[in-house]
Amino acid sequence: MTDLPNPDGNSETVLNAPDMTVDAREIFGVDVDMEIPAFSKKDERVPDLDPSYVFDPETTTAILAGFAFNRRVMVQGYHGTGKSTHIEQVAARLNWPCIRINLDAHISRIDLVGRDAIVLKDGQQVTEFREGLLPWALQTPTALVFDEYDAGRPDVMFVIQRILEAEGKLTLLDQNRVIRP
Repeated sequence: MTDLPNPDGNSETVLNAPDMTVDAREIFGVDVDMEIPAFSKKDERVPDLDPSYVFDPETTTAILAGFAFNRRVMVQGYHGTGKSTHIEQVAARLNWPCIRINLDAHISRIDLVGRDAIVLKDGQQVTEFREGLLPWALQTPTALVFDEYDAGRPDVMFVIQRILEAEGKLTLLDQNRVIRP
């Protein structure tokens, strides 16, 4: 895994926060009066739009409520039914950056939280902390999709549980820092 959550090394998003709202009924075809925060510009983390995607109204409304009210949303169903794709297609229409994390055996606590790394500064080797995916995502307007949640390792799931709680704070003990989304 790379030190930054995106392949090109850019740790910033194009916009620091949504800068417009869209009508849920107009964009998603759901029968609900809801204005959803959206971005006028997209960056490389916005999923590709599938113009032929058909939205399930009930699931879409739940996902939109998550975007509109900064809430955690759990979508469950059988393997291969399009749960993650549904979230990505909502994000694509909102130009909302989205990172999908597959909780297979290869993802570790260090990947999520971060680690110390030896780097060169002013010709000297120094140790500095490199944030993982979670601290970065919590400090930027990014939708996180935890895929295959039931396959996550216990050490990884304990980290994720902290951010799924109502306050969603992530404590970085090594850094003596608390990150609030």
